[in-house]
Amino acid sequence: MAARVILAGATGETGRLVLDNLLKDKRVTKVTTLGRRESTVQHEKLDHKVVNFDELPDDVFNDHDVAICTLGTTRGKSGKAGFIKVDQDYVLSFAGKSHNAGVKQFHMMSSQGANADAYFLYTQVKGQVDNKILEMGFEKAVIYRPAVLLVDREENRLGERAARWFLGWADSGRSWSIKIADVAAAMADAIFDDSITDKSILTNHDIVNKAKALQTD
Repeated sequence: MAARVILAGATGETGRLVLDNLLKDKRVTKVTTLGRRESTVQHEKLDHKVVNFDELPDDVFNDHDVAICTLGTTRGKSGKAGFIKVDQDYVLSFAGKSHNAGVKQFHMMSSQGANADAYFLYTQVKGQVDNKILEMGFEKAVIYRPAVLLVDREENRLGERAARWFLGWADSGRSWSIKIADVAAAMADAIFDDSITDKSILTNHDIVNKAKALQTD
């Protein structure tokens, strides 16, 4: 199976590594990335589109088999309204236009603890979006729910950096955390994994195990 992929969120920590995996994979013949600014990445398989996520153009979704979404922000960074706009409105718009264009697979990074009935806004919105994606009608819809991402963010806070250092040292079994490279590798390869079926939710444990399996192949 050859895949033509459209990716939203390629400038984020996870998205950059997903893109790198896709460009290296010979089974992927085309990658279209959507972003608000020009991309510095150059590759013969890559076609970057500068877009307004408030008004995504329909035509950029044509002729793709797979959509991958790693869009996301936090309430602390963007405020409540900004968080809902990115993690709900932009994600659902990207998914809806993908489905309308005939995209068969949709892969999305969510979060551990996502639950539509959760008390906290972050996990509640994540859970509500997850449910809508799974019911949208894709032939294959995969939700990834990683735990704390072990990555040095560009907008780093001392407390967050210390917590990630501690988890990287103490959580060797990866129950509460996960390496960002493992999430990216699992998302890129799952496109071709027939054991992951039509409506799937991969837990942190599932993602870690898939990444380990890829390292031994």
